[in-house]
Amino acid sequence: MELLKQFKQTNWLKILAFYGIILTGTYFARKLPNVFSLVMSEITDVSFPFNYNHGLVTLAVALLFYAFDRQKQEITLLGDNKVKSLLFPAVLFICYSVYGINNSQGIDNHLWAAMFCGFALVYNIMEEYAWRGYLIESQSKMNYVFKSLLSGVLWAIWHLLIFENFNQYGGFWIFLVFCIIFSFLLTFAVIRTNSILAAAAIHAFIIQTNIVALICFVIFILLLVTWNKKIPKERKSDF
Repeated sequence: MELLKQFKQTNWLKILAFYGIILTGTYFARKLPNVFSLVMSEITDVSFPFNYNHGLVTLAVALLFYAFDRQKQEITLLGDNKVKSLLFPAVLFICYSVYGINNSQGIDNHLWAAMFCGFALVYNIMEEYAWRGYLIESQSKMNYVFKSLLSGVLWAIWHLLIFENFNQYGGFWIFLVFCIIFSFLLTFAVIRTNSILAAAAIHAFIIQTNIVALICFVIFILLLVTWNKKIPKERKSDF
């Protein structure tokens, strides 16, 4: 009964419009040349495996809906604790930069890792403004489980416009399950911190599946579960 009440109180027409515009914009954005690659080719000969076209679409649509929505925006870039939110990208950069990432560009592995994390983080901020930002806030009446499920499903379907196939994941249905599970973590992150940056850094930690990703994951979980806990001040001696 409570879930039905929450369902009725949610503006599904607004969510449908939001998602429909993102899908339409993404479809046409993917037809355009890779703007990021074109810009970078004028600056350097280094090749970067990023396409920001669809990321810019999700960011623009999310910001547009935020601008015209009467609902107060709770989830922001840095969230409730601006300094603490910076720990998430700091963990990402430090762990991967120390470990390094192999590349065929002739760039130092540690420098390449830092550069790669930077470009990945920027892209993931664009995505998270939509999937764990506006989409989560527009479901303000729904519970955590439903928010995570819906965000994960819509996020996965959106990728049908991004990837040519899902062979590297073992097929679309496995990818769908992965997105749903991962969405529970990312949704928990923004609910806990109100920070897009925190979710974006967590989104980026699976740059590679190795020991570094595991270390980042453990640290991120520790940061989230201890987010609102304060270190007790040492009591003064009575003597």
